[in-house]
Amino acid sequence: MNSFIDRLFTQRASRLSKEEVTDPKSIFFQYLLGLGTYSKRLQELKSQIANFTYPDDVFTADLCCVNLYLDLENYLITYDNAYINTKENLRQELREKFPVITNSMAFMPLYESGKNKEILIARIYLLTVLRKLKLKNTELASTIAWIEALKASINFKSSDDLVKQINAFRRVKDDAFKITKEFNELLGSDTVTSIFDTTKDEFYIYYNLLPAVTCIADVIPNSFTSILNETKPIINLDFDTIKKDIQKISTPPANFPVYGETFSILENLLDGYLLFDALGTIRDCNTLALKIFGYTKTELVNNSVFKLFPDDLTTLLKTDLQNLYSVTETEVIGHRIETDIANRAGISSYYEISFSNNFASPEDSFTALIKNISNRKDTLKAKINAERVAEAKTTFLSNMSHEIRTPLNVILGLSEIISKSDLQDQQLLRKNIDGISFSAKNLLSIVNDILDFSKIEAGKLTLQSLDFNLREVVTNLTSGFEIKGKEKGIAISVEIDDTIPKIVVGDQFRLNQILTNLVGNAIKFTKKGYICIELNLLNKTEHSNTIEFKVTDTGIGIVPDKLESIFESFYQVEGKENAKINGTGLGLTITRELIALQQGKLNAESELGKGSTFSFTIDFKSSKLKKIKNTDLHKHTNSARLSDLRILVAEDNKMNQFYIRQLLQGLGVEADIAENGEEAVAIYKNNSVQYDLILMDMHMPVMNGLEAISLIRQSHKDSLHKVPIVACSADVFPESRKNAIKAGIDFYLTKPLKEEDLKEVLYWLISDEKPVINTEETIRIIENTESTESTNYVNIAQLLEIFDNDTAFIISLLEVFISETPEDLNSLRNCVAREYYPRASTLAHKLKSSFMNLGMTTHGHHLQQIESTIIVPSKTEEAKKHLRAFEEIYTKALIEINILIIKLKQE
Repeated sequence: MNSFIDRLFTQRASRLSKEEVTDPKSIFFQYLLGLGTYSKRLQELKSQIANFTYPDDVFTADLCCVNLYLDLENYLITYDNAYINTKENLRQELREKFPVITNSMAFMPLYESGKNKEILIARIYLLTVLRKLKLKNTELASTIAWIEALKASINFKSSDDLVKQINAFRRVKDDAFKITKEFNELLGSDTVTSIFDTTKDEFYIYYNLLPAVTCIADVIPNSFTSILNETKPIINLDFDTIKKDIQKISTPPANFPVYGETFSILENLLDGYLLFDALGTIRDCNTLALKIFGYTKTELVNNSVFKLFPDDLTTLLKTDLQNLYSVTETEVIGHRIETDIANRAGISSYYEISFSNNFASPEDSFTALIKNISNRKDTLKAKINAERVAEAKTTFLSNMSHEIRTPLNVILGLSEIISKSDLQDQQLLRKNIDGISFSAKNLLSIVNDILDFSKIEAGKLTLQSLDFNLREVVTNLTSGFEIKGKEKGIAISVEIDDTIPKIVVGDQFRLNQILTNLVGNAIKFTKKGYICIELNLLNKTEHSNTIEFKVTDTGIGIVPDKLESIFESFYQVEGKENAKINGTGLGLTITRELIALQQGKLNAESELGKGSTFSFTIDFKSSKLKKIKNTDLHKHTNSARLSDLRILVAEDNKMNQFYIRQLLQGLGVEADIAENGEEAVAIYKNNSVQYDLILMDMHMPVMNGLEAISLIRQSHKDSLHKVPIVACSADVFPESRKNAIKAGIDFYLTKPLKEEDLKEVLYWLISDEKPVINTEETIRIIENTESTESTNYVNIAQLLEIFDNDTAFIISLLEVFISETPEDLNSLRNCVAREYYPRASTLAHKLKSSFMNLGMTTHGHHLQQIESTIIVPSKTEEAKKHLRAFEEIYTKALIEINILIIKLKQE
């Protein structure tokens, strides 16, 4: 494994352990937040968790932790479309990864189901009540005994026997009754009742997303409060009136509840309860209603009910009360209404309200039952969202099936024609091959669109910020489209405002993609006339340039009512004019998102039959460079020397083997093929041949590329002479590149493998030209600068691409480089001076990987030569020359990297 990357992670872990004493809860939530896709809601949860202050009491802190977890879990499972998992699987994963958190008493109900979950919540609730009573209890021993007994019952193994479950829950209720009776005598019934009620409110918050939490209403001893306090009046006139009214209608059954029980029923309703008269004056309420609105009973009773509800609902309720005895149909009384209600603190939730007339006499009374249905609303939203996603996926698969099959049909059809032909007609053969090539490129373009669309949907598409020549990008793109334009008889022109600077800072690759999509569409839908690309400078400051881009065509145009629809995913305008024009339907969607990522907006103007204009603006940062020059380090390399190379290719796909073998044979390179990673390791270790390069596929059966690379790097043969390894994979995502670099690769090439990319690696491998160190123009990528902040050696574009614009990681990478490579260079000098040449070769390879990971190929070239020549007696002096050349540019590299770190931190 690459020791440099290893040291990076070791150092970062060490720094974390020494400098940041992070508690388990922080690590737990950092992991969970990392599972989510960026969104405003996730950022709110992140901020809520970060700013939350846990109470000193560990037991209560664990309950708070459960509440935060359930909110985050609900977001991940219900709202984060990119996170696919179930609550059960996620909880099990967390139990394995974070046992310290998930084995706490507060988390135990999450790992139970059905009645067992209710039993655990009820026991924990009762334990919480006891802990509060303990603070007020003078007879401490009695309280401790109760607490220990409850702890034992909580840790007792749950049962699948329903009868045992019912008995267990009954015992909890019995315990609650005994505790209430015992502590009423010690502390008074008001204190005990208050503690039970306030604890109930807290538990509704702690486990608010677990429906089982409502079970604690059955444990609260309100139902026997009247028995324990028979002398305490608990019935108001309104309840008496209601009961008498009911008795007038029919004789109640023998088991009709007594008044105390009636009060208990209303108190323990799962809905908030309000009793009010015809004037809207509140006469009574239950505890849940107080919790919903955030008032005490003293504040709520005898106040107006109209102050509690939204204005539109209040207006309808007043109208119903005024027209109570008219024939007018009621609007809210006798109906269920769903609405948002804000509590005293201004926090809104979604509720269902049922208003009813109690038909009481002599005074009219009315009831409002208020139920929190936020979860139901969220479930409905989730269902609608899931249906939308399913519909989008169906549309996606349907479109992709058509779009992918079209070029595949051409490729397969023409391939079959070629295989059956006698190959005598060279012109026809060339035409068929060109057709296959065109269709293959079209297929690759479709796949790239799909990847970009997937990144956009997942919120993982990022932008680079690099110096580039804006005029050059636009003119080169225009030149590329001129051939297609001439084929259709369309003139393509470009007009660039003279005041626009040549060099700006931004993402030239995404800009090129935007313009390619827009100009490509213009050519598709234009039969005659012209296409014009126009750039205008709208605003210029010391640090930025606002540039407007316009692509105007004289094509078929779009009707006004379809203009907004063309930006939707997979949308294509129907009509005879474009019936034969194919595409993924993703181009404009991707284009709009790419522009939006750069704080711009894509606008469209069109007139049917006359043409269209697409325009957008992007702010580019001002550059301090005057000129950018790309140098080709290998343009003078003698390609004939490639024939001296021997390469091991690990590739399981037969067609890829066939293609790579022919590609290498065309370059005169000898290649051995391994079918999988295990075979590649065996060939490398057991073959007496010293390979110059290993081309390693990442995804193979038996043993994948990462495992194979790791075994090769650990082998005795590799420790004597490090072989360069090139990862070759169709996986273009940054995480895969990071993993490959950590495994110990030297280069990373993506499939489809291009001849130019492979030749670049091979030419670097055989290059023995010593760069002219004293002439800056031959080694600088960026020249004629006004500032020393520009980079000369480090390929920052490559780093940003590999690590997905993770500047924090890149800064850490560079900082470790600065702290570690001087020591390695000093060791290399000492080994060469003392003629420990095998060790010097190993150190050169180690250093080479560090420099190549930063894209510093000039330094890597010298280290490669030191590595390969220092162990050859006849080439020792040559190796020493490369060491001196390396030392000359090493100091400059350190200065440059320090400057780059400062620049990245400032940004």
